[in-house]
Amino acid sequence: MAESNIFYQEFMFVLQNKISHRATLVNTITNILAIDKDAVYRRLRGEVNFTFTEMAIIARSMGISLDTIAGIENDQSKPAKVNISRQVNPTEVDYEMFEGHNNLLKSIMDEPDTKIMEAGNILPHYLYQDYEYITRYYLFKWNQSSSYGHARPFHEIIIPKRLRTLQTDTCQYAKHIKSTVYVLDNMIFQRWMTNINYFARVRLIKAEDVSLIKNDLLTFLNDLEKLAVRGKYEDTGNSISLFISDTYCDTSYSCLGSKNIHLTLFKAYVLNAVVSLDEDVFNETCHWIASMQRMSTLISVTGEKIRTAFFDTQRKLIQAM
Repeated sequence: MAESNIFYQEFMFVLQNKISHRATLVNTITNILAIDKDAVYRRLRGEVNFTFTEMAIIARSMGISLDTIAGIENDQSKPAKVNISRQVNPTEVDYEMFEGHNNLLKSIMDEPDTKIMEAGNILPHYLYQDYEYITRYYLFKWNQSSSYGHARPFHEIIIPKRLRTLQTDTCQYAKHIKSTVYVLDNMIFQRWMTNINYFARVRLIKAEDVSLIKNDLLTFLNDLEKLAVRGKYEDTGNSISLFISDTYCDTSYSCLGSKNIHLTLFKAYVLNAVVSLDEDVFNETCHWIASMQRMSTLISVTGEKIRTAFFDTQRKLIQAM
């Protein structure tokens, strides 16, 4: 989109004027992003764009104001970018995009005031990517509709080792965020059952794979219930609040924030997202998620009777797959 292109061009202009000497700029960005120099040169030559998360890390480290850059547009026009990565058979560019998000998480993991807020009708990727068959299912579902390559049955969806490492690293880094809020659609596991049953009927998921997915979902539910009881991550002690929405979640929103980072993701195509680094967009989305909290039931720490009933119901749904 035009606004995104203007925003990116302005970022590159500010970046290259910040350090005019090319070799020094390359070395600086290499150290900031922890990527090799060839990857930096490809970005500076325009062969590959910096991802939004890479831009956020660079801006934070070099004292560049993304809000000021975004201000080149009028108040009603906010810069955003659609990140469409190849989730099956990822390219080097895709890996750099995944690594960029992990680098962003790492860059703020020791800050005192960080937060994740997410509401939606799919499971939070900061949680589910620890579970291989759940992750494979989302890759499979993406593959069924994506134009990148032909649609494959579930048993042909294999996660490369490098990608699997990045996925589990994402979950570990997210545990260092000081405050996390998840609002889950109350029908989220009902839709899992409906979808899995459909794909099994049309022979895209074999019976043995249905069993493996089911086992992963049950393990995920057990772990999620323990997390809800504690209200915090066991290994970091950081807080997590889990809500079940009493209304329908029409889409999935995710915010990652720190003192200098205001990242908003509007989930699209199952695994991709429209990305914004605009602070106004971030604040509006956080407000939107907070309003959804008010129309939801808190099941972490408190509400033991409701929490137990919810998880028991979800287990019965999954067992029926």
